[in-house]
Amino acid sequence: MQREDTVGVLKMKNKSIVLQIFSGGFNENKITFEAIEQKLRNILEKIDADKIIIGWSTKKEIYIKIKELLKDYDTELYLWIPVFSEIGILKDAVPSIDFKGEKVGSYTLQEGENFQFYCPTDKKNIQRFIEIYEENFDDIGFDGVFLDKIRYGSFSNGIDAVFSCFCTKCKELYKEKSLDLEALKKEINELKGGKENYNKIPFNITGYNKGVYEFKNSIWSGFFRLKSEIIYDTLLTLKDYFSSKNMKIGIDTFSPFLAYFVGQDLYKLQNIADFIKPMMYRITQAPAGLPFECDNLIKESIRGDLNEAKKRYLKIINSEMYNDRFPIKFVKNELGFMTASLKSDVYAGIEVNRKEPIANVYPEYIKENLENLNDTNIKGYVLSWDILSAPDENIHEITNYFCRRG
Repeated sequence: MQREDTVGVLKMKNKSIVLQIFSGGFNENKITFEAIEQKLRNILEKIDADKIIIGWSTKKEIYIKIKELLKDYDTELYLWIPVFSEIGILKDAVPSIDFKGEKVGSYTLQEGENFQFYCPTDKKNIQRFIEIYEENFDDIGFDGVFLDKIRYGSFSNGIDAVFSCFCTKCKELYKEKSLDLEALKKEINELKGGKENYNKIPFNITGYNKGVYEFKNSIWSGFFRLKSEIIYDTLLTLKDYFSSKNMKIGIDTFSPFLAYFVGQDLYKLQNIADFIKPMMYRITQAPAGLPFECDNLIKESIRGDLNEAKKRYLKIINSEMYNDRFPIKFVKNELGFMTASLKSDVYAGIEVNRKEPIANVYPEYIKENLENLNDTNIKGYVLSWDILSAPDENIHEITNYFCRRG
């Protein structure tokens, strides 16, 4: 059931472990190597980790030292870096525009992370991303890259962020792809006005199956499908770029039921990535958190009784009602069809950090996740979204669990 290697580390047979570290935003230099080293050794001396995901501070010496540290362990090092958000902090980038012609609003979670989204169609933005990578990270020798913010704005940015991008280039592309812009804008206004049953069911959804929705009006299917094609086509450029450097690619995604609305078609994106990390943040009250995003989906798209609309929506997606913790059964269902349908390895992203009141993560919650998800077919877990912010009792619960499992 277990083996002990030269550094006395217990190897869990069933699931792999990935550690995620937020070293700060692009312009931040607050995190020291010593703080990271202490946390890493405390974990790596007890359990194996297949990968370390770290970013995206431009403090290069931290990554160089971590790469040296990992020579003692059989662990790959991945650069965590945002693609369609945050890049405007370092470079002139083209913002995403909503259907009213205004710049999509941001959402400030923490310093260095503003969730300001940029147009995925405009090639200037991908060029700016590549420039940021080459100027700050290219010579470090990462084993791979972990692409974050590969999406449009979500409901946490407001409903108008979901109705994006409508810059000149995007509108031209929509017309080329035969998307009826006038019909789409009419339907957007119907939804925002709570008309045609939009005050009862978000987007007049009629069905949900394995990450794909059906709607009363097919204009929504066409719009969201086209957004996912734009994201995918743009990311193909990055796949070619990093593959030419012999680097592996991991991607950060929403859970499938939310990914649909932000341009993430997981069936397409599996062709980009060696592994996919769906953010199964069942308790997080911030972007990507399941209760936070789901509540905002209802609040932003419904003008009627929110509680009744929530009940109707959850029934459609076959989820139980929830308060502050998303149902584990639903998460297992989402992961189940992902692992059955996708060729890329799937690592469930679960919170281990504690950031009150945003992520009130305690050992009991971590144990609940691990015990329930261990019997799924996921490759493993990404301990998210920042192990530096995980208190000792949370780390202790993790290492004890995996050592017991052997």
